[in-house]
Amino acid sequence: MTTPDPFISSRKDDHVLLARQFYGMAPLNTHEEIDAMEFVHNALPETRVSDVNISTSLVGMQMPRPFFINAMTGGTQKADEINRRLARVAQATGTPLALGSMSIAVKNLATRAAYGRLREDFPDVQFIANIGAEHTVDAAQFVVDLIGASALQIHLNAAQEIVMPEGEKDFRGWERMIRQCSDELNVPIIVKEVGFGISYDVAERIADYVDAIDVAGRGGTNFIQIENARTENHPYSFLENWGITTIRSLMDTMAAVADANKKPMVIASGGVRHPLDIVKYLALGADAVGLSAAFLQSITSSEDADEAVRKTIELVQMWDTQCAQIMALIGVPVVEELPFEADFSLPDSLMQYMAMRSSM
Repeated sequence: MTTPDPFISSRKDDHVLLARQFYGMAPLNTHEEIDAMEFVHNALPETRVSDVNISTSLVGMQMPRPFFINAMTGGTQKADEINRRLARVAQATGTPLALGSMSIAVKNLATRAAYGRLREDFPDVQFIANIGAEHTVDAAQFVVDLIGASALQIHLNAAQEIVMPEGEKDFRGWERMIRQCSDELNVPIIVKEVGFGISYDVAERIADYVDAIDVAGRGGTNFIQIENARTENHPYSFLENWGITTIRSLMDTMAAVADANKKPMVIASGGVRHPLDIVKYLALGADAVGLSAAFLQSITSSEDADEAVRKTIELVQMWDTQCAQIMALIGVPVVEELPFEADFSLPDSLMQYMAMRSSM
């Protein structure tokens, strides 16, 4: 039996605690461009809210809404309780649930039973397994089987590892592992950053052999900030604004996949605050939107699990209604039509960024 690693367990619980503590504390300029993106008001939308269809699909998973519960945590007693609460929400609302990194289950036999119980107790949930790119294909297959996953997220967290005192400092072989998983596993492969964005160059390199790219840009949970807070001297505070904002990363990735042979789906995540953000990212071309921090805040808002689950289900339902209302307001009743039919303007800074990137 593998010996439990108390440092991993402690770190995962620290991450949850600090993610909650830093919620909503992104640098002031982080959301400047997504806020400056404006839908042109349609005074004659000729729609009704009841006719709006917000359902969509993502890598073969049918979704009743264009957003899902993105990766957060797992592998400790506290984290497992959070995942069980989230699974209750996912089962009640039909929302896919991406689990946090399952690397701990590869390393520690004692953590595996909790994942098995998740699968048994919530048979209707579309789980997305999650593992780091430093692992092997066999490890990736193991976590997929452990949770009966509908897809696999392979997360990229080089910036976090650099700052984490106990982090990995050798990032060689990551791309080879992703390609091998794509070739050998029988589930869709989603490559996901952990909060610092996917650039055009990275998206272009992986676009022909992955099924989806989750840009996970700067603006949400900041693992450099979190890892700094776990040390006494905060030696990497100067890196806390590192990364590509979600809107810039999304634009970069959309441009990269446009010329790819496979044309992977694109997920926007990283600091999504409300339904208007969701509809904006969909209008910019995202196939779906992932949310972590907002759901983490809601699902841990009460010590009473039933109350926290009820509040989170109500949050999902409210955001469903608000997404439909926004789409009706701009006169676009179907999610897939948003990139083609929605009328919006973009800030000059974003246009200049894209012009600069296209000239490189």
